[in-house]
Order: sequence, then structure tokens, then C-alpha cells
Amino acid sequence: MATSKKTKADAQADLKKLAGQLAISPKLVWDTLDAAGRKEADQLGRRYIDFLSRAKTERAVVRLVSETLSAQGFSDLSRKRGKISGGGWLSHQGKLIGAFAPGRKSPAEGFNIIVAHGDSPRLDLKPKCVYEESGPGFGMLRTNLYGGLKKFQWLSRPLALWGFCALADGRTLDIVFGEEPGDPVLTIPDLLPHLDRKAQRDKKISEAIVADKMNIPAASRPLGGAEDKDRFKLAVLKILHDRWGLVEEDLISSELEIVPAGPAREVGLDGSLIGGYGQDDRLPIFAALEAMAGTKKPERPTLLLVYDREEIGSYGSTGASGNFLEHLAARAFEAAGLAPDWSAVREALMNSCALSADVEAAMDPDYKEVHEELNSAHMGRGPCLIRYTGGAGKYGASEAGAEYMARVRAAFAAEGVVWQSSIFGKQEEGGGGTEALYMAAYGLNVVDCGPAVLSMHSPFELSSKADILMTVRAYAAFLKMK
Repeated sequence: MATSKKTKADAQADLKKLAGQLAISPKLVWDTLDAAGRKEADQLGRRYIDFLSRAKTERAVVRLVSETLSAQGFSDLSRKRGKISGGGWLSHQGKLIGAFAPGRKSPAEGFNIIVAHGDSPRLDLKPKCVYEESGPGFGMLRTNLYGGLKKFQWLSRPLALWGFCALADGRTLDIVFGEEPGDPVLTIPDLLPHLDRKAQRDKKISEAIVADKMNIPAASRPLGGAEDKDRFKLAVLKILHDRWGLVEEDLISSELEIVPAGPAREVGLDGSLIGGYGQDDRLPIFAALEAMAGTKKPERPTLLLVYDREEIGSYGSTGASGNFLEHLAARAFEAAGLAPDWSAVREALMNSCALSADVEAAMDPDYKEVHEELNSAHMGRGPCLIRYTGGAGKYGASEAGAEYMARVRAAFAAEGVVWQSSIFGKQEEGGGGTEALYMAAYGLNVVDCGPAVLSMHSPFELSSKADILMTVRAYAAFLKMK
């Protein structure tokens, strides 16, 4: 019996089928969304814009997270001890917050943990920040860099003051200045191009802007007459006193942060992107809260932690290098009616699974040379699973094991999550670490997972609405893992 020969078209179809079975085929999230899914992405984006615009400091993040959890029925664990029927939250020093949500299983069997951070690169005001430049005629504020930022991006742009003041009489005070439509704003002047050749233009970019020259003109209308001393400085101090009742010594016990002024915005002719300050790492916080709200009674109990100080190494009493995770896990034991035995809590943490929910560097269309294209993150392709971060030979990295990667892959596949695998740029271009390193110290499984962001650490970072939607779905899929 004669056999028919395969045509060229048949052979090509076979190869295409084989490629579909064997090779990674990157997907664009937008291509997988129907009209309802695209509408959901837009609605989610609008909620995220509101969250991002209201959460410009780590203290503001903690307040917003606690308000969100309380509205969902979570209890304030600082006011309740012992067994509770639902979930609870606990803050520490106003800059770190953790939450517990019950599952069908006991906390003693382990948790599913999402870890993020609430701080972002910014400028702080120094403890003694008010001074006078009588020649140019300004009362000035001295700033101090916080975290890894490009100094030139903070010049000649509208800035706002967000602060927390602890006074000697025990009172505390929150300050937000420069955000209301009628408010003045602050700014750091830049040197004009006519005079910048020797001072800036002929220098390396890292040397062209001197940190100690990034100071803010706060007042140019002096007090008193020409014969009076320090009248520009006194003008600043009088404004601080008239508006908020502060004297100069109060600034030493204050946390005064300079951040970009104005709300987050939709970006692009199609409005498919979101631009705003602090998306590293407030986007994962928002996504985690959305995922928790949509995941009712998962198999394993949930812990959510939002740390401070990640941008400067996670050190300090509110950073991930501390032991707050143990404390929160112990309180989760109490909430479930279990004795918080130290050994049992540590064993539960060893049996836990975690996502270090942090954003990833998106492939920049104009600077492809710093990325390793095959392993770099692309906006619009969903959240990234980042097996290791670090730099220069994986230093500072916590590398997820193969078995755990397979479990997370399976969880995403079960829920139809569009995701991508990535690493942080070329090997010798730099690198970066996250809080995964500190979670791994407990012996638990942890992997980095978050959406790709353009212009990371700038005053106006960019994310994709499609990635935000898929990140929420990815975190929800993780919370359902058994």
C-alpha cells in the first residue's frame, strides 16, 4: 500500500507543534485577556493609583495597610491577645507591619508567606536642617540621601514634604505639605547650562551632582530689617512654628522626608501604563493585599510582612534582618489557640513557603545593552520568578531550590497565571538583593516574585496595568498552595 509523503506545510506544522511542546513561548498578558479582563485591569489600575498616591512614606504605607486590613475584618493584635476568630495585624514602631490570615491547616504545619518592603529611595532632612544663605537670600533646608537613587533626577522638579514629628511632651504630629492643589511645593534648583561646564558637564555623572549641594530653598521673604541677623533662617523656623507648632529642636526628633509631589498617573496614549513614585515596592504590597482579600480560607495560613529599610540593607529594628517574623508567627499561633512554643514556631517557619514580593528591572528599550535579553524581564509579560538576585557571582543572593521552583510553577499553571523567568541584568553590570536572604535564614523555601518596572528608583517609575493584574493572580495562586 502506498504511503503519502508529508508536504512541506505538514513538516512545518509538526515543527511548530514540537516547539509548542518543548520550548518556552513568551506570552503577552494583553493577548490573553478578553474584554472583561481588560476592564478588570483598568479598574485595578485606578485603585492602585489611589493607593500609590496615598502611600509615599513607610509610615503612610503602614497606616494604609492597617486601614485596609481593619476594613476587611482583621483585628489589631496589639489590642487582643489569645485566640481570635479571623485574621489579625500587628505593627512595630509605625514603620513595619505584619498580618496573619487563618487557613484550613494549623499554623504549626507552616505558612504561606508574602514579604515586601514599604520604603523607597528618597531625600531626608538632616536633624539640624535649617540654615541661611544670606547672600543669595534664602532660608534653606539640608537634605540627606536615602537609598540608591540618581541624584540628577531629583533636581528642578516639584517635591513635597511628608513627615512625622515626636515632640518632647509626648505628642506626635504628621505633616504633609505640597500635595494639595493650592499648596506651594518644594524643589532643588539645578545649575543652568550656561554655567555648568566645569561644575557639572565635564565630570562623571556620579560626581556632577554633589549630595551636600542638594538643598532646598524654603523661604526667600526674610523677617525684620537689613540689620537683623539670621532673618532668612528665622523666616523658615517661624513658618514651621506657625503651621505645625515646631521649634528647631523638634526637628531632631522628627522624620522629615522629601518625596515627589503629585499623584500617580496613567501613562501612554492608551493609558496602559501607570507612572508614580515608590512602585518599588508598593506595587507588590498592593497586589498582596488584593490577593489576600480575594483568597478566602486557603489551605495553609497566610503571613504578610511589609518591612522598612530594604533600600539601605534591611538593617535596624524595622528591617528584615530583625526577628519580627518569629514574633508574628508566634502571635499567629496564639490567634489559632496554640501555645507559642519557641521550638514549634521555628519548626513551622522551616516548613513554610515564601515569596519575596519585589519588583524586577524591566528591559529598557533604549538601553538593551545592560540586559541579558534571554533572561531579562519584559513589561507586559506578567510577574517574574527570579530564582536568584545578588551580583558578581551571586553574592548577596538567596537562590531558590529547583524543587521549590517547580512547586510555584505548578501553582501558577493551575490558576492560568501568565509569568516569566528573569534575572537582574548582565552579570557584570551590577545587581541587587532583596529580603529573600533574611527569610532563607529560617530554613524556609523562598523565591523572588514581582512585576517588571521601568525607571526603577526614579521619582516616576513605570509599571503595566496588565502586569499588576497578573501579579495579583500570581500571589493569589501562591496563597492557595498546599
